Amino acid sequence: MLKTSPVSTSRRTLVKAALIAPLAPLASLAPMLAHADGPYPGQTVKLVVPFPAGGNTDIIARILAKTMAEDLRQPVVIDNKAGAGGNIGVDMVAKAAPDGYTLAYSTLSTYALNVGLYSKLPYDPVKDLMPVALTIEVPLVLVVPSSSGIRTLPELLRQLKAQPARANYASAGNGTSSHIACHLFASMAGVEVQHVPYKGTAPAMTDLIAGTVAFAMDAPSVVNPLIKAGRLNAIAVAVPKRMKTLPDIPTFDEAGLKGYRAYSWNAIWAPAGTPTAILDRLNASVNKAMADPANQRQIDEAGVVAYPAMNRSQVEAFMKAEYETWVPLVRAMKVRLD
Repeated sequence: MLKTSPVSTSRRTLVKAALIAPLAPLASLAPMLAHADGPYPGQTVKLVVPFPAGGNTDIIARILAKTMAEDLRQPVVIDNKAGAGGNIGVDMVAKAAPDGYTLAYSTLSTYALNVGLYSKLPYDPVKDLMPVALTIEVPLVLVVPSSSGIRTLPELLRQLKAQPARANYASAGNGTSSHIACHLFASMAGVEVQHVPYKGTAPAMTDLIAGTVAFAMDAPSVVNPLIKAGRLNAIAVAVPKRMKTLPDIPTFDEAGLKGYRAYSWNAIWAPAGTPTAILDRLNASVNKAMADPANQRQIDEAGVVAYPAMNRSQVEAFMKAEYETWVPLVRAMKVRLD
């Protein structure tokens, strides 16, 4: 039986270690780092988000970009390059000049999930990208249209089994965390459902609200406003404990599907070959942006969880553990996107 991977012992250890391990001394990072083209940063820094505007990844990227720009004293602009489950935008970064001016703000999907879903990617996430910083973990929420009248997990499962023609789900695109989470949910619950991929979160939510699809899973920053507005009903949260932003919504364990957990995370990468001094400068800038009280409030309001500040070695170890967890799991699903 397929199931989502619980947080591994190694992963918990890495996060715990980050809480107590000292970061690289900031004093060793010169405010302006010299490299081949002059002091860094000397021009606009581009954060490529490989998904459409308005989704969770885009929202968090924009929160951080403003504070990073103040710290780096250069504009930090968001460039949405959506398509192919995030592969197009990340490939653009992987092939960019390794000078610290073109970065990817992306997710677990483009680093590990897509490796298991595509027989060949245009980039190698391990060889062609260098981790810069880890930002947030994104819990996922199972939602249905409020017009369905469904409010519990058993009710949803009964409908999916009784009305197979309407047993479908929306995702923000092939290979996204919402796609994998729903597929694994259906597998564990023993229901057959049809995947309906969209080009981003916004159109997926539009059709879900209209009842065109039966259910979806997405980040709290996306679904919470729609739940509060009465347009969607939250069924369960795919985390071990109830969420502060949705205190009345049960976990999957409480709802009756034991052992199910689904999440994503956001991080920043640079092209392979980027100088270490630039990577460390960027890591410090991201950690500073994450520690900003105003940003912390917005992150909390979005319903996502900020990771403790990590240096680049800790981030790299975290990603290695995640890669080794998710790639075999996704390959075992035997779902191919090419």
